[in-house]
Amino acid sequence: YMSSGDQNSDFHFDLEQVSQQLHVRPEVLKRLVMSFSKTLSTRMGELGEALSRDDILKMRAILHEVKGTAGNLRLNDVHATADTMHKAVKAGEDKKKIEEYFAVLKSKAEQFSQFVEKMGA
Repeated sequence: YMSSGDQNSDFHFDLEQVSQQLHVRPEVLKRLVMSFSKTLSTRMGELGEALSRDDILKMRAILHEVKGTAGNLRLNDVHATADTMHKAVKAGEDKKKIEEYFAVLKSKAEQFSQFVEKMGA
């Protein structure tokens, strides 16, 4: 059941559960997640620029980093989306397709940042 008032119903991250999985205290994990949120918004800007310049190497580097960090923090939505785009870039898929993946990743990043804002409140 999801209440219609919940703007983040499509973003799932259980701080307690993940902190147990990773064996870190929730407040430490929270700081890591908040820090990654800032990094991610910067990286999304850089990724958009790299995409507009068709800079494949830059896109691959950014996506690799985002994918890795998101995976380490168990941010599965962001990880899976970055992974999909990373594979598409590596495989040399057409720009239209990569732009679609970027749009999805951007929206996941925005959901994540809204989630983090609420978490920090």
